[in-house]
Amino acid sequence: MAFELHIWGPIGLLPSFDPECLAAALYLKAVGARSDCIIIPSSNPLLSDDYRLPAVRVNGCVVASGFFDVLRFFKSRGLDLDQDLSPTEKAQNTALLTFISENFTILSLYIQRLHVLHFQEVFRPGLIQLIPFPFQYVAPMLLFTAAKQSIVHVHDINISKSDSSFAKENTVPGIYFFKKQTIRYSDVNDNVPRTVVDKINKTAGGASEFSGVLRMLNFACEVLPSIESMLSKSEGLYLFGEKLRSSDCLLLAHLLVETMPNYASPFVKDLIESRFSYIHKYLDNHKDLSLINDEGLRFAGVDPKDRMTMTNTFRKYIGW
Repeated sequence: MAFELHIWGPIGLLPSFDPECLAAALYLKAVGARSDCIIIPSSNPLLSDDYRLPAVRVNGCVVASGFFDVLRFFKSRGLDLDQDLSPTEKAQNTALLTFISENFTILSLYIQRLHVLHFQEVFRPGLIQLIPFPFQYVAPMLLFTAAKQSIVHVHDINISKSDSSFAKENTVPGIYFFKKQTIRYSDVNDNVPRTVVDKINKTAGGASEFSGVLRMLNFACEVLPSIESMLSKSEGLYLFGEKLRSSDCLLLAHLLVETMPNYASPFVKDLIESRFSYIHKYLDNHKDLSLINDEGLRFAGVDPKDRMTMTNTFRKYIGW
């Protein structure tokens, strides 16, 4: 029985701006699901009861939503990239999926939706093109607010206030958002190269913007070494050797979002290129997995009946 995979649509070069949607599409490409699956960039989270994409729909009914739920659906259909892993490796793969989801999501959310210049110049204009009237004018700020709540409240990372380690002369009142400000190199994690800090210091931004970038840099330096170590021990091109697994799909999706030229804010990209050679090589080896110009999977247009109408917009407000 055929099924539909609904995802957020493209902003820039990637077929989906959302890492979990991109990971689901990468998974389907890797597992060879070509005849019974259609990928629909509907950009409509209202399809599912919990307002999440990716979502799988069968005969007009959503049967899975969110990456992990969709992954379970794929495996129930015999589409399992992890079936030949040993029990120990399966446990490691599951742990990696959780680690990537909990930690890399923070970086991806910040780069896309909370880095002010990127949000205003790339993400918000791109999102407006994906969503029909009238929700297109509300959705960007809803996603902005949701991303901030996720990072600040769920993950307890304060991106709005300056840390006590910052000298007073390195902070400015929040209303002067685009006033030039300098980050002291001594305030940054030792793994962050001076060249990255120098590049940030040359951009525009205020206290909250720079303190947010600095926190994400420091956070990246806590997260990336675990993946770097895993890749250094692998005997193949992937996390578990020569075959791509579900954890690779999720990792690659986040890394592509965080480092795509002319799309991502540059700080994580520069950090990876200068300090994490195995991750850098991993990305270079698998840029073809971005589904750019892919002819194997079927992409379908959006069904007008699934577009966000005024009624669905009210449903969204009531649900939240």
